[in-house]
Amino acid sequence: MNRCRLLAVLPFLVLAGCPKSDTPDAPAVPLAQATPADTGAFKDLDPWVLKTTDPNANRGNHGIYLSSGMLGATFGASGGAGKDSKAFVAGVYDNRENLQPLADWKPGELALKPGEPYEQSLDLKRGVLTTKLGSVTTTALVYGYNSITNVNSSSAKGSGRDEPDGSWSQVTSYTDPTKEYAKLPDWPTVRKSHEDTWAKRWEGRDIVIDGDPEAQQLVHKLMFDLIQSVQPNGTFSVAPEALSGDFYKGHIFWDAEVWMFPALLAQHPDLARSLLEYRFEHLAQAKAIAAKQGLKGADFPWESAKTGNETVQGTFSQERHVTAGIGWAVWQYWLATDDKAWMSAKGWPLLSSIADYWASRATKTGRGWEILKVIGPDELQNTPLDNNAYTNAMAQRCLLAAAEVGKALGKPLNPQWTTVANGMYFPKNSDGVILKCDDDKGKPGTKQADGELLLWPAQLPAADAKTFDFHKVRPIKNGPAMTDSVHALIAARLGRAAEAEEEFRASYRPFVRGPFLLFSEKRSLDRCVFTTGCGGVLQAVLYGFGGLDFAHWDAMSKAPVALPKGWKKLEIQGVCYKGKRYTVTVTPQGRTVTPAARG
Repeated sequence: MNRCRLLAVLPFLVLAGCPKSDTPDAPAVPLAQATPADTGAFKDLDPWVLKTTDPNANRGNHGIYLSSGMLGATFGASGGAGKDSKAFVAGVYDNRENLQPLADWKPGELALKPGEPYEQSLDLKRGVLTTKLGSVTTTALVYGYNSITNVNSSSAKGSGRDEPDGSWSQVTSYTDPTKEYAKLPDWPTVRKSHEDTWAKRWEGRDIVIDGDPEAQQLVHKLMFDLIQSVQPNGTFSVAPEALSGDFYKGHIFWDAEVWMFPALLAQHPDLARSLLEYRFEHLAQAKAIAAKQGLKGADFPWESAKTGNETVQGTFSQERHVTAGIGWAVWQYWLATDDKAWMSAKGWPLLSSIADYWASRATKTGRGWEILKVIGPDELQNTPLDNNAYTNAMAQRCLLAAAEVGKALGKPLNPQWTTVANGMYFPKNSDGVILKCDDDKGKPGTKQADGELLLWPAQLPAADAKTFDFHKVRPIKNGPAMTDSVHALIAARLGRAAEAEEEFRASYRPFVRGPFLLFSEKRSLDRCVFTTGCGGVLQAVLYGFGGLDFAHWDAMSKAPVALPKGWKKLEIQGVCYKGKRYTVTVTPQGRTVTPAARG
């Protein structure tokens, strides 16, 4: 007889798996300590279900990541917390503003017995992790501030297991256990609600790649990781590892607006907006930071957490392009959505304050308006320098965007915005190539893409293929994945199909781990899940091969097509543009933009 019940638990209770029996069990195989097997990525190419029959498959450094954007947890081979698993809650930091892990998220009692069948699968459409250990099946999901594992046991005679037949659920709640427990319905209702939420999220917003099962599986998993990391209608942003790890202490960087935001914006603008809500939440603090420098407007920290204060010391705090990236993202949101209500209430205060900052930050010289003493994306150049071209270009974009949006909304405009923007200085060499910064000798050894970013995301009109070719050979070979992904994006937009595909493969193949495609920040070690890298790869597909461009929407159908070899068709469904949904279809013959069947 089956029975289903929810066990009331204290905050941070560990998922303990099945109830412990007084009868000694047969020796169990210690999953986390067994010899790793070769179960690398793309062994099975189901587009929506990632699975393995190897309990020792690579699961990254912490485990399989599941999140609601409010609570995130990593799961091991048993279907519960693994040996190195962690769990975090969005916005919960210690007194040093470091993301605080939930201390009791520890391995439970379930283990695979010798000779028992094993299978673990992650259903991306439903957001559910299922693990079969012999006669026991666990089903895990993250629902609001709760991590729930349902355990179903149907022990057969002679199996050696002592778990009772039937099913039960165990819940880890972050907030007041009494209140959370009271809010939770029974397991079937919870699961249906969870799966319905995912179904609604995916409905009409797929990325379909015909002719490349590997890339198809990849884009589904990377978009899944981004979507699950964002709290809908929340005021928390997404850290480089989201809620899967704490190497970056849960701090918010430029990664959020420049690498993750665009990947969400095209099909999930409501989630993209949540990242901007975090910045609006801390606008007052950004204004205080600018005022402390004797400047107008708002200047955002390079790293921030709960308070909106700068959390990094030293020269990294001079990476002022973070503020420009935020303004650029607000502008992109405006272009994509035409959301006048949000722009008037929150977007405009952000964008106009950022424009005021750059208008006061720029210095007038005989060469024009210059931005002095900053660090660009190339962090190996850790001494502040003058006129980082990417910073100048993104600042210019913020200034022009503020003038454009302000006019559309009927807001008062600062005449200094266009004065500074139109006179912005960019360093060039004798061949007319825009340099990374003043005194740039063009030497190799940059940490990551820097000058290349003039073509994307900055889209500086003066930056052309010659500028890209000058800079693309400069980054170190073991740098972050975003270099390869933005190179793929730019090459595709330039019509260079072979080059774009080579860079695209390089942007993910060295980084994804195991059958669950856990994206690592590093090639040489596991540091998962790196949602910044996820966003970069998705941008290569959406804005590179797909050719999306909210600033030049009407010209997209005429832009170059450069699909990877073997791709018969790329179909991006549910692209949001000015309140309507479109399907962008790309084949080797061209690109079409048509209204979606459901708008």
